Amino acid sequence: MSVTTRKPTLFESMACGGAAAAFAVNFTHPIELVKTRMQVSGGGLGATISGVVKEGGVTAFWKGLPFGWGRELSYTSVKLGAYAPVRNAIGAGGPDAG
Repeated sequence: MSVTTRKPTLFESMACGGAAAAFAVNFTHPIELVKTRMQVSGGGLGATISGVVKEGGVTAFWKGLPFGWGRELSYTSVKLGAYAPVRNAIGAGGPDAG
């Protein structure tokens, strides 16, 4: 029994890249929220985190998450997913490219 492998299509590659980025944003969104609020307010890390929790509870760290998913699914899926197919299409993916 032999197993043949195939390269993913452009659409499959973009879907995998977008899904990976959308999954990752679940973890990076709270960090970005705290970073942005620290930049705007000029406050410290502890004060910013406690302010977010006082304002909206722990779930406030994920407020606006659907917009982060939208960004990742539209932008990063193209960036990550199209990289290898485009690289190969222009001939830069071969063993002698370099």
